[in-house]
Amino acid sequence: MEARRQTLRFTSSRLSILCWLVFGASQVLGQGVEFAEYKLKLAFLYNFARFVEWPTDAFAGSSAPLTLCIAGDDPFQGEPEADLRGRTVAGHPIEIKRLPAADNTRACHLMFVPAEAARASKKIIAASRGSSTLTVGEVPGFAEQGGIINFVRKEDHLSFEINIGAAGQNGLKISSKLLALGKIVR
Repeated sequence: MEARRQTLRFTSSRLSILCWLVFGASQVLGQGVEFAEYKLKLAFLYNFARFVEWPTDAFAGSSAPLTLCIAGDDPFQGEPEADLRGRTVAGHPIEIKRLPAADNTRACHLMFVPAEAARASKKIIAASRGSSTLTVGEVPGFAEQGGIINFVRKEDHLSFEINIGAAGQNGLKISSKLLALGKIVR
């Protein structure tokens, strides 16, 4: 029982940080600044990666980079990406790539599909099915169509949906801490 309490205390500090990102989003989004919204989304992407477990064969080695790909045009405007460079996820440095909308999604550990790539979202989902790619979109219906995580903006709040079936098909395990914060869709 004591070990369980210690585990809960340890995880609650991590969860608090993620909760701040989720619930603190309303203040940032309330500013109406697109740059601030994408900076927040980039922070979410980093935290999503921290709370997802990839199959061991998804990486070429223990120090191989975690590749975050952006489909189509880059909505992050370069500056926030500098925040991710130099960070690691489970010992893997983060590498950021821009790809034409559905080009070689299997080379990505995390594929972000911005709203501008909405037309290609079904093709990206289909191309990444069965791979070890965590697909994250901001396209309405993305998770219901087979994407794994989808940003949802309601009024001035940013939240996300998670398709755990799609995650399982790609061999990804999503932490219960992350599942508790998102809306589960099928």
